[in-house]
Amino acid sequence: MNEPFIIDAHLHVGSAGQLSVADPTVGHIVALMDRLGIARAIGSDHTALLEGGGTGLARMMRAFEESQGRVHGLAVVDPRAASKCLGELERSLDWKGLAGIKIHPSCHQTPADDPSYGPVWQFASSHDLTILAHSWSVSDYNPSQALSVPGRFERWVREFPTVRLVLGHAGGRGSGRPEAIRLANECANVYLDFAGDIYCYRLIETLVQAVASTKILFGSDFPWTGPSDHLSRVLLADVGDGDKARILRLNAMNAYQVKMEPC
Repeated sequence: MNEPFIIDAHLHVGSAGQLSVADPTVGHIVALMDRLGIARAIGSDHTALLEGGGTGLARMMRAFEESQGRVHGLAVVDPRAASKCLGELERSLDWKGLAGIKIHPSCHQTPADDPSYGPVWQFASSHDLTILAHSWSVSDYNPSQALSVPGRFERWVREFPTVRLVLGHAGGRGSGRPEAIRLANECANVYLDFAGDIYCYRLIETLVQAVASTKILFGSDFPWTGPSDHLSRVLLADVGDGDKARILRLNAMNAYQVKMEPC
């Protein structure tokens, strides 16, 4: 195939505040996509994630236009300002670039199983929206990660079985990953992406052995890590071509229910 094929299902647009990361501008993202054969991307706004209180949709709408429809947007929902965020999202439901909802319990200092997330899941269920959630393992050096361990999402996954949940980072590098795999195996509505700094030996082969390849999505976590890191791991993995096609494109289309024809 000569046309771009790949979908990066997990990246971020815009400044990360005072943190030093790669150039997060849309122009740079599109240049990377062109170089690596990435047709489309699904992203969220950094400011909304790190500062909370808003969806970041206005910035993602600009990113969608600037990228000529190649960078789709997730609405960040902070449970501490759920009414405000969901109201803004409801007014944007007709936007053709909308891919779903992004929640980040660790950034927003609210456990993933907290009742304040109930309206978010109900909204996603009512409007057939996918949720991408930050997930990770318990961490000695970053205690807030305990708010996002995969097991905390189980109550919502089972209460709202029609809502597609993508566990970002597949539960991280430690005990969270087996828990994320368990949920993906037990629940038809749970998917895993492996975005981020999960540099584990034979990660792709291990995931494909542990869970159906229809549940695994390629994501970069750009600008925290570059798309080429995980992309090369998939392309060089000792798995079938069908598995690679599903991981690099088809699963993102199924999980997010967004029509993304090759550019």
